[in-house]
Amino acid sequence: MRRMISFISMILCCIFLSGCWNYKGLDDIDIVTGLAIDKDQGSDIYQITIEIVDTQTSGREGEISAKYIDAEGRTIFDAIRNSKKKLINKLYGGNMQTLIISKEIAEAEGISIIIEELLRDGEPRETMSIVISEEETAKEILLTDGIDSNIISYEIHEMIIEDNKVTASTVDMPLYQTYNSIKGNGKALVLPVVRRINNINKNVAEGNGIALFKDDYLHGFLSPRDTMYYLFIVDKVRGGVISFPIGDLDESISMEIKDSKTDTKISSNQNKIYVDINVKVKLNIMEVKSQLNISNVDERDKLETQTEEYIEKHITELFEKAQSEYEIDIFGLGNLLYKKDPDLWRKIETHWDELFQSAVIKVKVEADIISSGVLKNY
Repeated sequence: MRRMISFISMILCCIFLSGCWNYKGLDDIDIVTGLAIDKDQGSDIYQITIEIVDTQTSGREGEISAKYIDAEGRTIFDAIRNSKKKLINKLYGGNMQTLIISKEIAEAEGISIIIEELLRDGEPRETMSIVISEEETAKEILLTDGIDSNIISYEIHEMIIEDNKVTASTVDMPLYQTYNSIKGNGKALVLPVVRRINNINKNVAEGNGIALFKDDYLHGFLSPRDTMYYLFIVDKVRGGVISFPIGDLDESISMEIKDSKTDTKISSNQNKIYVDINVKVKLNIMEVKSQLNISNVDERDKLETQTEEYIEKHITELFEKAQSEYEIDIFGLGNLLYKKDPDLWRKIETHWDELFQSAVIKVKVEADIISSGVLKNY
């Protein structure tokens, strides 16, 4: 009897453990790297452009190239399925890096439908980058020329995730964080903005600040310059350059941000919100266009004070701009209050935007110049 059971078990293993039931070779699939979503408002039809790795030409001389497929549908899922009418292989979305959404869709109908559709699908990565096109269509961004890569979706993705270490001019907001911001408490969604510019007779993609959302609807934009001070407030500056005039009008200085840490405290008293923002930033002097003697201790101390005042001024101006012009909490202060005092948050949640608009801010910056590039007397 035992021999019979063992024999049956071996037969069953041969049947059910013989391989992957849904295995497909690379020659059976088209690898999707990026997706651009637009909409024809006249007919209410979604128009999508899919970027796919061109496996037929890739590999020659070590290069990877892309091909593009256009499709339409009443829904995004419908449009994706309709693209199969032009393809032999099955689309595989497990390697998709970037989703580009037109500003028209973001303004008119919001982005929740798009985000939720991707999250329901089992293939797309939750870490893919979500960006807003500053051009008339999202397709225009996807069809730009790559500089470091022929796969523009990969180039945009890497550009965004590395930005806060280099220029601090946009944000990295992957798919799962986008959803959490829409559904979470006290934190308005912000997404990176990408535009098309000319670079040596080629149209290339460039990060250009951030898009601001109220709920899931596009509400406004911040320039790359303002985005840096946004990143200071939310403690996401890891690099970048501070440049400002000193002394006479034709004198200026540029400093590289080596490290930055922001501590934000929020409190409430008699239905009034108070926000204390304390920034500690370390910098290297990179370029000096003035008669400033940076080897002199007093001169360096004076420069640190000027730097502190400059950053404090622009952080305060951005905060007040968010209060008066956009009227939404883009800094996640409500979320800080929610974590600190959930009971208080539940009482004020419904009118948080009004409280934010009248919040009192206090900014304190401590600048430390750790290197001037001058060895003598330093």
